[in-house]
Amino acid sequence: MIRARARSLWLLAFVACALAVGWSRPARAYPWMIRHDYGGCATCHVDPSGAGVLTEYGRAQSAILLSSRYGAPADEDPGQTPDFLFGVVPASDVLLLQGWFRNGYIWNESGGQLVDQRLLQMVADLGADVVWKQFRAGARLGYNGFNTAVDSELAWVTPASPAGSLVSREHWAGVSLADDSILLRGGRMNVPFGLRNIEHPSWVRSETRTDINQDQQDGVAVAYSNDWLRGELLGIAGNYQINPDVYRERGYAAFAEFAVAPRLAAGVSSLITHAAADVLTHKETTRQAHGLFVRAAPWKELVFLGEFDALVTRAGAPAEAGYVAFAQADIEPIQGLHAMVTGETLNRGSAGGATSFGEWLGAAWFAVPHVDLRFDAIRRTQSGTPATLTYLLQLQVYL
Repeated sequence: MIRARARSLWLLAFVACALAVGWSRPARAYPWMIRHDYGGCATCHVDPSGAGVLTEYGRAQSAILLSSRYGAPADEDPGQTPDFLFGVVPASDVLLLQGWFRNGYIWNESGGQLVDQRLLQMVADLGADVVWKQFRAGARLGYNGFNTAVDSELAWVTPASPAGSLVSREHWAGVSLADDSILLRGGRMNVPFGLRNIEHPSWVRSETRTDINQDQQDGVAVAYSNDWLRGELLGIAGNYQINPDVYRERGYAAFAEFAVAPRLAAGVSSLITHAAADVLTHKETTRQAHGLFVRAAPWKELVFLGEFDALVTRAGAPAEAGYVAFAQADIEPIQGLHAMVTGETLNRGSAGGATSFGEWLGAAWFAVPHVDLRFDAIRRTQSGTPATLTYLLQLQVYL
């Protein structure tokens, strides 16, 4: 795997959602917020495509809508509790600060044998976004321990060492236009594609290389959002935190999502990149991913998320065509307490072997503002190989 160095800093989309109707990591993005009639992201996040630093309004809504209320009235003012450092630092409309801290414990079994069991230091990041008139900017700097280096390598700004590495997942600057409906920016940003779900090892994220843990890319992006449409196009210039230049992918990634109803949204995604040497295979590679995704809340307590992507990879001749799909039911019987049932499937084409299947059972509890717990049990199978089982317990605190 290439060493990173400093230079810049969502089964077949629920079968296309019945033909129409984790691991959790750093920046918090919840596609199931559509249950609260939040189809878009720009109201609560500086990044109009979701994830990253919350606005002051977003912080208040996280306390009112996400966390367990313990009998408190739904409209009770949360006061300064949602603010940065629980209100120790006065809220500012110009400088928005946020911290993310996540640790976990993992058990991995293969063929009934324990192969991995350890504590994980996952995320320790601080972020700051600036909102001043039409100017916008954002940056994150953090630390990843040595035992989770593989999950952050593409975001390193210092080389691997037994003491861990500094990481920068995002750093960008831009300008807001047309009454904040357009954001034009440049820098290192999340790749706009599909569901911005937090289960970053899910195949829809890992196979398309669009997770929000380390797959950000440098480039120039334009995002648009209004009451019924949101989308973003990123011209990818490469990841300038890896060297040499032959490993940098260049191309584009884009998505557009339409609000069909207050609690139903459907979207399309497209991505094409080319690298002289793929970061994993070291071969000249062109990657394509094109797909559909959907978010639907037939009841406030139940949200369906689905994504299906066609994959085309050319590393020589002929090109390999495959697919990847993700479907999840998120159930919230009591505010703050979630149960998740997820299915996924992956086929990389003839060169990638048989089709793989994954089943996830998860639970999350947003116990109090700023604190959540999550447990996932994940089983993955492929014909001819032993089933793998992963159990992951996580605690996250955000400031």
